[in-house]
Amino acid sequence: MTLLPSQPVLEVEAAALSAAEHAARTDQAGRLPDAVAEALTGTGLLAHFVPRAFGGAAGRFDDCLPALLRLAEADPSTGWCAAVMTSMSRMAAYLPPAGQKALWAHDPHVPIVGTLQPAGTATPTRGGWLLSGRWSFCSGVHHARWALLSAVPEDAPGPRFMLVPRSAWTTEPTWSGAVGLRGTGSDTLVLDTELFVPDDHSFTREQLFTARDLPADGDCYRVPHEAISGLFFAIPLLGAARAALNSWTAAANRQPSAGSLRDSDAALATASGKIDAADLLLRRAARTCDEPNALTALLAARCRRDHATAAGFLTEAVQALFHSAGVRATSGTGALSRLWRDASTAALHPALAVAPAAQEYATSLLRRAK
Repeated sequence: MTLLPSQPVLEVEAAALSAAEHAARTDQAGRLPDAVAEALTGTGLLAHFVPRAFGGAAGRFDDCLPALLRLAEADPSTGWCAAVMTSMSRMAAYLPPAGQKALWAHDPHVPIVGTLQPAGTATPTRGGWLLSGRWSFCSGVHHARWALLSAVPEDAPGPRFMLVPRSAWTTEPTWSGAVGLRGTGSDTLVLDTELFVPDDHSFTREQLFTARDLPADGDCYRVPHEAISGLFFAIPLLGAARAALNSWTAAANRQPSAGSLRDSDAALATASGKIDAADLLLRRAARTCDEPNALTALLAARCRRDHATAAGFLTEAVQALFHSAGVRATSGTGALSRLWRDASTAALHPALAVAPAAQEYATSLLRRAK
């Protein structure tokens, strides 16, 4: 595992152990405990994609997967927040130099959250915009120090991302009724009053989606967003599936007379095979994006296809394990029940949707075949 040289693997393992210890309470509390959030910040993951100029690694996608996966196996909600914040650090590197300096001048290990879907109101003013409104589903918002919020300014051709400090927002508890990933604290971020956002604390969605006009140096920034975005939502789902498989086998060993478990060899074999297949797809996608010079439109579309395909395999695997485990193993207070809820919720993320990924892949493949 390659993170920052100053962050040993032991710190990832310590964070994972803390996440596992608190997993049930995290689910009940609806957000990460402070101790888990602090341990997550200490792993080095949040600086993995930070530009080298600010003490980050500008790292490879494949190198951060083991750490993200370990955290997600320990607790999918923790893994989800870790993946989102790691991804947001890469996105923040598209900010102009002044925006990057505001974020990372004193510390590259900064928790950042944000949204891709535009919301709120951005009114042009001299030197920037006046931003206000509400942004839903901000995973990890209670532990973030900055946010990248998407909005469409008046008379603008498309959305922009705008950097907002923690002092500017409040939160509204809109995630409390979630079925799964309850511990992500994906509540609504609210800017009640207009906040001035300078020009140099913003960048366009077109820059992110095309990976052009890069203000930071590093291969990880040269990858179009849609080629890599799904990876950061599929990895927590992979962790949840692995944890569900471990929970299932542990229950089978504890209850050797439980027929529903012991008589489900086919379910066990098929589910574990799908989990392994998803793992291989996601690792290939990460390695593909680690070579941006060779990243053709077809390969980028294949990565997006593989994220969605892997999510489908993982959802099927967890569903099969859950339904074959029997009532005793799937009680509302059991780990398998929580993992089933977490996996089912993770699979609903738009970045893992099959239809748009399939359309893009088919279009790219057929275009090449002409």
